[in-house]
Amino acid sequence: MFVTLFQKECKQILKSFTYYLFIVLLVLFFNSQLSDFTMIHKPVEGSKNYGTTYSKDKDFIMQQTTNLLVTDYLSNDYIAYPIGFYKDVKLNKRKQEKIANILEEITGWKDKELRKQVKDNSEIIYVTNNNKNNVKKRIQLKSNYNIPILDTINYHKFIKRMGKVDKIIGGGSSYAPDGIYHNAEKPLTYKEALDEYNDILYKDHVTNAYARIFCDYIGIMLAILPIFLAVTRGLRDKRAKAHDVIFVTQSSSTIIILSRYLATVVMAVLPVILLGFVEALQTNYYANSLGVSPDYFAYPKLIGYWLLPIILVVTALGFFLTELTNSAIGILVQGCWWFISIFSSMNKLVGSAGRNLVPRFNTVGEHDEFIKMYPELIVNRIGYSILALLLVIATIIVYQYKRKGMLASDRTLLSNWKNKRKA
Repeated sequence: MFVTLFQKECKQILKSFTYYLFIVLLVLFFNSQLSDFTMIHKPVEGSKNYGTTYSKDKDFIMQQTTNLLVTDYLSNDYIAYPIGFYKDVKLNKRKQEKIANILEEITGWKDKELRKQVKDNSEIIYVTNNNKNNVKKRIQLKSNYNIPILDTINYHKFIKRMGKVDKIIGGGSSYAPDGIYHNAEKPLTYKEALDEYNDILYKDHVTNAYARIFCDYIGIMLAILPIFLAVTRGLRDKRAKAHDVIFVTQSSSTIIILSRYLATVVMAVLPVILLGFVEALQTNYYANSLGVSPDYFAYPKLIGYWLLPIILVVTALGFFLTELTNSAIGILVQGCWWFISIFSSMNKLVGSAGRNLVPRFNTVGEHDEFIKMYPELIVNRIGYSILALLLVIATIIVYQYKRKGMLASDRTLLSNWKNKRKA
């Protein structure tokens, strides 16, 4: 019975306009972000520029961040991306005093002494603000000058204070603890560039490096598109007024919901597998051209544990909310979740998992950073897979209540509750 229903659901999805729109949007996004193949080049010793990287030296991170905070404070000009969009922040007197107190804890200088020291070691610059199309005045430290940091301030204490600074500014600033390393950009040396190149070849076998950035981009769309498939399927019976027929069938609620859910998941993941196959052909060929044996399972492997949990939980949420409310509210809820997930990770596009629905790794390479992120990523993916399972179970329970007549099939849960109170 399950196989028959599953096949029927797959055929129904193939007849759905929403499904083809899903595929078109996914392919368009794929072409816009991944159509240009980024080739890697072995660094040549003696070159003037090998690119840049972010320093992992905690002292350097502290120093660069302190320098930035001092100039931001004295200019009263803080840049933030609280929900992913640029914001030029100017603090009021009370908040500026809080920043001054934190700077005193770090440097030992009160406001007056700080201004005196910086005055002799800085210059005024004028910066174009592209967002407002005007020019603003800022203080910039001389290149050979650093703000001294007290010996009593270790990295842990420093991070805690920067967290307070970020909160004062309103979040999404250069002082957010998880993205503070962005302040410590430095040029790559020849040895560092060569090590990175060799890591891509011999640790990632080329294919894994490109598979990660494939998952990074495709994950963005999979965090929103499957909700439309789930909601469309959930509302199909309501539009066709088929509830009464379905509710008297001999199939159990579990079989009915699972057949619908798994059919939607399978049909959603198929285009992803095909796109991954196209990418894999290209990267496997490229790896061979570099004399490296590719990892032929790189794309299936990463799609399985990176992208599939996104499809599972988004689809499950769509089924649950649609069954619970008999409405398309799932699209709104998932849209909000998608927005928060994408823009909350803007400060850390490489090596970010945490609790985020969409793990980010927006670079080719950085093998060691991925290895560091890997345990966190696995915990994250298992967590969302469990959440998907719980949502499916909840959907089955709601559906079963409807079959028993305890919930009206054409009303929301709130409507049923109100009717019971009136009775």
